[in-house]
Amino acid sequence: MSAIREKFSSLSKKYKQLPKYQRYLSALLASYLFFAGILGLVVPYAVEKQLPVQLGAMLKRPVQLDEVKINPFTLNVSLTGFRIDETDHGDFIGFDKLNFELCFWHSLFNGAISIDHVTLNAPFVFIERLNSKQKIQFNFSDILAELAKSSEVPQAPPDKANALPHVIVENLSIANADLLYSDNVTNGQIHYPAVNLKVKAFDTLNEIASAASGNHFSIHFVGDEGGEISTQGQIQVSPLNIVGELKLTAIKLPQFWSFISDDFQAKLDTGQLNFKSHFEITSHATSNQAPIQVVTNQGAFSLENILFSHEQRPLMTLPLLALEGIELNLEDKLVVVERLHSEKLDLNAGITPQGIDIIPLFMPSFISKADDSESKQVDEPEANEQTPWSATLGGVSVKDYALNLQESLLTKNTPWHIAPINLTTGAIQSDFNSPIEYNLDLSINGQGKLTSTGQVEVNQQHLNAELQLAGFSLKQLQPYLAPFINITVKNGELNSSGRLEASSADDISFTGDITVNELLVKDNLHKKTLLKWQSMAIEELSFDQEKQQLAISQINLSQPYSRIIIAEDKSTNFQQLFVSTAESAADKTETGKNAPEQTDASQQAPLAIQIGKITVSDGSTFFADNSLTPNFAASIEQVEGSVSQLSSSSDKAAVVDIKGKIDKYAPVTLKGEINPLLEQPYLDLDLDFNSVELTSVNPYSGTYAGYYIDKGQLSLELSYLLKDNKLNGSNHIVVNQLKLGEPSDSSLATSLPVTLAIALLQDRHGVIDLGLEVSGDLDSPDFSVGSIVMTALTNVITKAVTAPFTLLAGIFGDDEELDKIEFSAGNARISDDQSSKLATLATALLDRPKLTLSIEGAIDSATDSRVLQEQALWHKLAQLSQLEIEELPEALSPSTYPTQGPLSAALITLYETELMQDANELKQQISKSHEQDSALSEPQLLTQWHIALYNTCLNRQVVDDNMLGTLASDRARAVKTHLVDIDKVPANRIFLLDSRIDINQGAQEALLTLGAD
Repeated sequence: MSAIREKFSSLSKKYKQLPKYQRYLSALLASYLFFAGILGLVVPYAVEKQLPVQLGAMLKRPVQLDEVKINPFTLNVSLTGFRIDETDHGDFIGFDKLNFELCFWHSLFNGAISIDHVTLNAPFVFIERLNSKQKIQFNFSDILAELAKSSEVPQAPPDKANALPHVIVENLSIANADLLYSDNVTNGQIHYPAVNLKVKAFDTLNEIASAASGNHFSIHFVGDEGGEISTQGQIQVSPLNIVGELKLTAIKLPQFWSFISDDFQAKLDTGQLNFKSHFEITSHATSNQAPIQVVTNQGAFSLENILFSHEQRPLMTLPLLALEGIELNLEDKLVVVERLHSEKLDLNAGITPQGIDIIPLFMPSFISKADDSESKQVDEPEANEQTPWSATLGGVSVKDYALNLQESLLTKNTPWHIAPINLTTGAIQSDFNSPIEYNLDLSINGQGKLTSTGQVEVNQQHLNAELQLAGFSLKQLQPYLAPFINITVKNGELNSSGRLEASSADDISFTGDITVNELLVKDNLHKKTLLKWQSMAIEELSFDQEKQQLAISQINLSQPYSRIIIAEDKSTNFQQLFVSTAESAADKTETGKNAPEQTDASQQAPLAIQIGKITVSDGSTFFADNSLTPNFAASIEQVEGSVSQLSSSSDKAAVVDIKGKIDKYAPVTLKGEINPLLEQPYLDLDLDFNSVELTSVNPYSGTYAGYYIDKGQLSLELSYLLKDNKLNGSNHIVVNQLKLGEPSDSSLATSLPVTLAIALLQDRHGVIDLGLEVSGDLDSPDFSVGSIVMTALTNVITKAVTAPFTLLAGIFGDDEELDKIEFSAGNARISDDQSSKLATLATALLDRPKLTLSIEGAIDSATDSRVLQEQALWHKLAQLSQLEIEELPEALSPSTYPTQGPLSAALITLYETELMQDANELKQQISKSHEQDSALSEPQLLTQWHIALYNTCLNRQVVDDNMLGTLASDRARAVKTHLVDIDKVPANRIFLLDSRIDINQGAQEALLTLGAD
């Protein structure tokens, strides 16, 4: 120890003997080495040991710091392995390495904090929204609350608070940052595993005047599901000025939709967003309260490949929606969009009495009526309203849109495919002070095209449009006619052009022309053509909804045809077409029970209709009066004429003057007055046929009477008066020297016994004069005794030929209907009770040798298919179990199926073969599904298992139209076989109709129809 003291004393003496400048340099060097030692060794060690402890205690989380290095000579600082973890799970925040270098001399000379390089490698941040029902909580909320309690930030003096420190950073980079946000409330997650930031030549006091003035930055985000966010430009701190470009590329939207998916029923399956824009953010003052100006230009926004669905049903697909040329000026409150373009939207929706069915799927669950009422109160304009925003859209372009609608508001379920839809508009201003010009064209079910051009004045709620409808098929309206009228529109094309003006639903006017070409309407009750024409042109139509007026200059009908039938009860076939009140009410209840209530439209004035003239050229009609005895029927051709001055507001009837010919020369005239537009229609018409040669109407007599005529003349005078909804008439019929020739083979011929009727009615001079002079009420005509007898006889004959099976059943003592033979489901065996019906029918056929019988098989698709499925399953089970089909249990069903033995093994084998699945897995699923309630015993489990196996295999059996057609044919053939083999009816009198091509699916039966040899 003494030696050390002596050594130190010797050094001290030598140091004091040194020159003065050497002693100063030595002291300075010693101080620098001491500082370097402290900064390079002590400080890093202290930070490594104390920072995790102190910071962890403050944040109440584990904190880790692997290494701290400080180079005291270059003032380079690096921190490695810093992380803050959550106490219960995973990462929170941290980085692999932070490195920066303080430029001491540069800072000293510039009077600024100068940093040469700042690099942050692989930082990560995990933000988590906690599942809290009370309020929004994040995994860092407790840190903020703790900091707010334990620290108070002193307020700096006003002059110093606004002072901006001078900081210079030559290069700053953040490489491979990992950002993760997880929402435990919605189970949504956003992850950007590759985030990079670069800043070059940054100076807090630098003003960016050009690209060479520094302060450049760039940020790039890459998501784990694709999609990139990038921005780059220049930034000036004071006064604030940021200039740059922002780009969002292929951002996958479903990951963001997951945050709000619980509030919507619709599901966003696919979709991506793209956006780019130049921007400038400036503030013209250094105060924090100074307004910030945001200006953007050259912006573009697009949504691509959007697909919304609900319960695996696609609702909407949108390949493209793009906004181009977007500009925004925050200070001027101005938004300009050069163009909105969209393509190939495909929307699937249903229209029901409750509205459009997809709208609730896109409505947020938190919206309620209360919210609506509150929003209405909030939206009321205030007296001191600020300057509103102004927006301009240069134009809209919609291309190849498609609407797939299932309409069940007025019908049960009618599909409408509106595509393609193309729409372009002119400029649209947000104040709507200027009209919006548009061009629209669309196709309706591929059977009609609508084009429209015009203007929409939004503020005035006024539409001024030119419309053109071309090639619209009237068959599309059949579902809307069926509930009210028993007709079928087989053909017809509607074309229209004109001008439409509308300000509201009660103020609509239309002027233009309408044509309907190639119309064909069938009568569903009589299965015949009711109405047709080559063309109908409505000229100069003018409709005014507000004034309740409809005026038509002229209606021209070319080659019209109508079928007019007066029935025995004096009603017309047109009256019979209307659906009965009970059916109509039931249909309305089913399709529109939740429809909106009717308004007071019924209290409005009736529509005033004026039609200048209706002309007919080259027309024809079929007219029959079944109230006469015998019945009269004739076809009238070359109909020419007119109906003039029809009016619903005048008591004066329109004048009718129509002429025609039978067989091009026999005159027919129709004259009188008519007004069908009154509340109670009125007509007073005379129809005359004079001395018509019946041989000239052979095509009509052969078609409708069933016989050709060798000789005879017909005179007919008919007078009809329809007044107060009651039809009265007088009729006189004379047929002279009628002689029938050969019968025709027309399928449309009447089934009345014409030869018998002629023999009964014709007198010894060859004249048939019914002597029917009817006047007044036809319900109680004043007939002669001979006329009453003849009418009764005719009625008996008519009833017999119109209901032949009923007649046969009555004659041969059977109360059952003989026109159908019923079968049990899935088979073609004749039962005992049906055999009795066939015996009665056979007796009638043998007693009526001129009668022939046609048989058509029919099936019930649902019940027959189910039995055929079971039969197919039983055959497979019998084959697999090596049993005959007759050896299977009689009451084989899912609940009675054997759980052991060959049938059980066969069922398991069939299940595994046809479904390619392990049957034991199904057994385990059934067992697990009952574990929570009460475990099944082994016998119960086996029963449930075999029920599931049976039903699954049963549903796998396929029954096609060929099998159903074969069953229908077998039923028809079984009836013929029974009649021929058992009841001994000659086979050449029984005909089998084809039951396989167009299968009758009315019921499990065979349908019988009678004919004459």
